[in-house]
Formats: sequence, C-alpha cells, structure tokens
Amino acid sequence: MKWILVCLALVPIVVRGEDPDISGQEKHAREKRRNFNEVIPKFEDYFIKTKPEQLTHDYAKLVENSILFYDAQRSGRLPEDNPIHWRSDSCVKDKAKDGTDLTGGWYDAGDNVKFNFPMAWSTSVLAWGFIEFMDAYKEAGLVDVMLDSIKWPCDYLKKCHPRDTNVYYYQVGNAGVDHKIWGRPEDIDYPREVYKLSGADKGTDVIGLAAAALASCAVAFTEAGIEGDQAGSYKREAKELYRIATRKSGGYPARAYYVNRKWEDEQLWAALWVYLATGDKDYLEEAEEFYESKGLWGRSYAFDWGDTREGSKLLLYKITNNTMYKMDVMKFLEASMRYSGFKYTPRGLYFRADWGSLRYSAGASMTALVAAKYGMNPNVYREFACNQTNYMLGDNENHSFVIGYGTNPPCRPHHRASSCPDLGAECTNTNSMQYPGCNHHELTGALVGGPDGSDQWSDNRGNFIQNEVACDYNAPFQGVMAGLHQLKIDGNLPPACYILHTEV
Repeated sequence: MKWILVCLALVPIVVRGEDPDISGQEKHAREKRRNFNEVIPKFEDYFIKTKPEQLTHDYAKLVENSILFYDAQRSGRLPEDNPIHWRSDSCVKDKAKDGTDLTGGWYDAGDNVKFNFPMAWSTSVLAWGFIEFMDAYKEAGLVDVMLDSIKWPCDYLKKCHPRDTNVYYYQVGNAGVDHKIWGRPEDIDYPREVYKLSGADKGTDVIGLAAAALASCAVAFTEAGIEGDQAGSYKREAKELYRIATRKSGGYPARAYYVNRKWEDEQLWAALWVYLATGDKDYLEEAEEFYESKGLWGRSYAFDWGDTREGSKLLLYKITNNTMYKMDVMKFLEASMRYSGFKYTPRGLYFRADWGSLRYSAGASMTALVAAKYGMNPNVYREFACNQTNYMLGDNENHSFVIGYGTNPPCRPHHRASSCPDLGAECTNTNSMQYPGCNHHELTGALVGGPDGSDQWSDNRGNFIQNEVACDYNAPFQGVMAGLHQLKIDGNLPPACYILHTEV
C-alpha cells in the first residue's frame, strides 16, 4: 500500500445544528504520562480513519504531545511523576535579593531564561483554547493533565508578586549571559539576575498579561468543575495584579528581548479575563471604554505575544454579542485568507515574517477556529485552519514541522536541554550544539520556527530563526489541534482536513 497526500481546494460545506452532547465520552485519565522513550510509529500510524477511504491527523495525540513539550520546559523542583526522563530539578536557587522565591515557571524557548511576558501570554492562550474546546480535552482524557500543565506557570506568576506590595518580578536570568552558554538548566549553579518593577516603574503590559493568565486559569479550573480554592486563589491574585497594572500605565523596560511597542492591548486582554473570572461588570465596562478610547479596533499585524487585540475582539463579541466586535475581528481574518491581502508562500503557508513563521500561521488559525465557533464564516475559516495545519504537519512537504510527529520531523531543534547527553554526562559544544546528529533527546510535541517566505527550511540546530522552539509558538498551535479534534468528534471536520489515500 502506498499513501498519497492530496491538497484539497476550499470546498464550501454547510454545517447545521447544535454540537452534540458528548459529556459522557470523557475517558479515564491516563494512569501514566507518555514517556519520550517510545519508539516513533510508522508514518501511517499518525492518522486515524474517520470515514471509509478518509484519514485525518491524530489531533488528540498532537494536543497530548504539546503538553509534553511544556513539561520539558519546566523550571524548579519537578514532581515525582515528571514524564521527561532527561529533565530534573533545575534553577532551584532562583530568588530575589530580598529572598522572594522565584523558582518554577517555564524556560522560554531553546534557552534557560524565564521571560514572564511571553510565558503569561502563552498561559492565557493555552487556557483560552482549553475553555473554548474543552470537549476535545474531555474526549481525549486530558483535562487533568492540561490543568496541571497551566497550573505550573500560574503558580510561578503568583510568586512574582510578593503579597501586599506593588512589586512585580518580570524576568529571571540575564539573556545576554544565558545565550553565551550552551548547556542544560540542571547545570546552572550560579545566582541568576532578577528584574523587577516597583515604585514609579511602568509595566501595564507585563503585569496585565500575568493578570490575564491567572484569570484565564481561574476560568479554566471553574469550568472544568474543579473543587477547592485553586480558582479562587488565581482570581484574587488576578484582580490585585490588574489593579497594579492600571496604575503603571506604560510599557515595561524590556532589554533587547520581547520589546513591546504598546501596552494598551494587554490591559484590554486582562480586563476581559478578569471580568470572565469574576463576573464583575465594572471590568467589562472598563474594557469596552478602553477599546474605544484607545482605538483598539484596528486590524492587527498578527495574533501573537506582542498583540492580543484579535483575541480580545473575539472575547468581546462572545460576551456582548455586539456585531461591531464581530466585524472588527473579521477585518483581520478576511485579510488573512489567501488572495485577500496578506502574503502566502508558494506552497500555501500564511506568512508574516521569517523569524518563527509558523507562530503566525498558528495564531491566525486559532483565531479563525474560535471565530468559526461563534458563527463567523465557519466553512471558510475552518478550512483555512485545516490547510495551515496540513502544511505544519507536512502533508504537502517532505517533512513535518512538529517534533516526533509525521514524516521526517525535525530532530535538531535549537534547544539546549534536549541537545545535551543524559543527565550526569558533561554537556559541551562538541557533543551538543555542534553535534552533527539529532538532539540526544526528542523534544516531543514542539513546533519549530518554520520556513522562509519561499518555503525553504533546514533541520539546522544553529538556525534559531527557523529551528528554535518556544512556549509562544506552541500555545496557539495546541489550541488549533484541540479545535480540530473537537470538530472531528462533533462530525464537523471540513473536507480540507481529510487526507485521502488509495492503494496502488
């Protein structure tokens, strides 16, 4: 049997009726998390039959693998059930000069720095995808695993604001120092530089994102029916951080990395999530007034860590049912469709920039799927997400861009920890960064940066523009995989997602 991958053109379909009730379909949570040592399946094992002669990608597996990627990014003391055998406790001495414990959180990308700005954005987007497509997580038996995943950064973000102060710690690790050293985080045994906001320092954006992350996690825990005070704890901290953020009007003092050109969109994103967590209409009224007064209705360059506007427009429409917000987000989505304005590569990738090109495709695709769920041009927007997903998973290329999945996936990501030998063995440039083979450990589930505007890409560890991984790359990607899995179990998956095969 030979497998033939066919790129389908956009085919309008009609979707009618309500989503079926699948509350009884939730599987028992897995007793043990999948270990990275598993043998990679054959190519055809990555697809599952949905109808005779039709296959789709295994979106549930992709969601699970993405969660494993975030497990691999964990900093601090790891739990006993840590599924990543090549990771151990690291940076357990992270703390401020006053002794504030700053352990935990996620390492940002292929480095060992903890940047709160993209970490908080990623957490809020992951929580948002979980909330919108919770049935997908239930069917896959991943609810508890996902809540545990987003709890990790939220607990760290809480630590970054010492109680009863206006202090907020927004970064641990000097990026300039870190990027000169190629090594695993477990080997870091020196005090790391800590960056904070206090007094008259501005920082609405970075503190607002922390508030949004905690508030969205509070909503996620509540809607998942988790009892106890976890949601309440996050809600209280989100309210306090939002209060501080609104009094520090302006952008935080980023140093070379994650420099933010504006701060108003983060305050809007925070206000909406705090409203959803608390139900206090004062936050909604403030958000709507801020949206108008700051002119946040404009079309974004992209939905990514630096611009949350398109996500906020979708939340505003969901909350208010005001068609103004619907039209505003559709301006971005309509321009994102092929032949409508934004650039595409010759092979069909929605393309915004060379550095981490797939993050933009994933961000637009998640925006499209949520918009489609809210009734906006569902056929076209869902097929757009399918086509972009198929590109990322390698259906029309010679390779997948997701580590550990599909045909010929990346195996040399720009990622320090996975490139180093087993724990206990010395990690040197010769046996890691300059090692000609695949990384010593598979970073399962990670989406690499992606190709250039001409579809050119190489599996080169030294190419951080195309082959680095990052928490903010995977956040919308995971949302897309969950959204497509929910469409599949509801029976609403567009034809563009099917991968036809035949025997020759």
